[in-house]
Amino acid sequence: MSLAHRLNLPEQTAPPVALAVLFYIGHLLCSGWIASSELFALATIVTVAWSIHRGLLAPSFHLLYYPLVLFAAVSTLSALAAPRSIHSFGENALWLKILLFPAAVTLFRQVPRSRELAVRAFLAFGAFSSAFGLIQYFALGQRDLDHRITGPAAHVMTLSGLLLPVALVGLTLWMHDRKNGWLASVTLLTTFALLITFTRSAWLGWIVAVVVLLVSRRPRALAWAAPVALVALTLMPLSLFGRMVSSFDTRQSSNLDRIRMLEAGVEIIKDYPLLGVGPANMKEIYPLYRKHDAPRFRIPHLHNNLVQLWAERGVLAPVAYLLLMTLFLRQCLRGWHSRYAEAGIAVAVGLGAAGLFEFNFGDTEVFWALLDVMAIVVTALETEGGPNEVAATPVAELRP
Repeated sequence: MSLAHRLNLPEQTAPPVALAVLFYIGHLLCSGWIASSELFALATIVTVAWSIHRGLLAPSFHLLYYPLVLFAAVSTLSALAAPRSIHSFGENALWLKILLFPAAVTLFRQVPRSRELAVRAFLAFGAFSSAFGLIQYFALGQRDLDHRITGPAAHVMTLSGLLLPVALVGLTLWMHDRKNGWLASVTLLTTFALLITFTRSAWLGWIVAVVVLLVSRRPRALAWAAPVALVALTLMPLSLFGRMVSSFDTRQSSNLDRIRMLEAGVEIIKDYPLLGVGPANMKEIYPLYRKHDAPRFRIPHLHNNLVQLWAERGVLAPVAYLLLMTLFLRQCLRGWHSRYAEAGIAVAVGLGAAGLFEFNFGDTEVFWALLDVMAIVVTALETEGGPNEVAATPVAELRP
């Protein structure tokens, strides 16, 4: 039995192309294990490149390549220009990371069935990670801020950053297919797991994304928002309620820490506006700019996508980030009323809102999850009659 048949791909799919699809599914299923995910992603990129070289796949272009290339180029230049170029290799590796997006777009366009498999794998990973987190919460007692659930990821912030897009994609697809029990289960499971991560930035991202969905699809549903929120707050466990209320206390340690990070970030930008201090140099530079009452002396990043990118990599880095999100949202709006367009907007808005209080764009796992969703959405919109960005001929299904 051929690999294409086992994956339920068209029988005409060439073996190297089917292998690329398998590697990509492996990358999605292992999203929480960064080393395994990176190996599968690298294998996907190499196999797609080999398939293009063999003529089994055609090179595929998309407008989102431009901001991704700009971001990688600016990051490399910043790393090379920094007084301490300790992360130049890491920024070279960034070029490989962004290649996952064109590899996915090429597969999804020319082997459409691979996109369906990717959506299933994406949701399956979310369901597994949520179940893992529930075991940690209820069986292992990881129920407070000092012992938070991490699922298969290395850190709770990574887990919440991965669960957020899965929960939003599941919710959006379920809103279009109410009788689908699998989508309902994944949505409820990932949303609950996201809640018990105690990650306020992810909570904010989810709330903002859901409000956007409700306003765009059923504005009258907002009338129920206040009563539902009141009931939820009334029934919410004290630990979760306290965590939510703490968001409004500017003297609370983590809140004050973020305020001081933003203030220091602005001062760093004033001194290094063009190329920043260089990737991975923030830990050494921050103590020189922190205020005396900042809770932490050294920090890995500034907990804000825009401020961190500008302070670390220079003015063109946040431009590339904003351009990527804007072009993606524009394409989703042009294909509005498609379930995938709504899912894309929800994920972009959710991660963007969460990124106001967390550097999720710099987390490799979350960065790849964003690219995965983008690839799924833009190719689905082309198939469903949305804006077409020079889709290639599906030669992979035609060649023996």
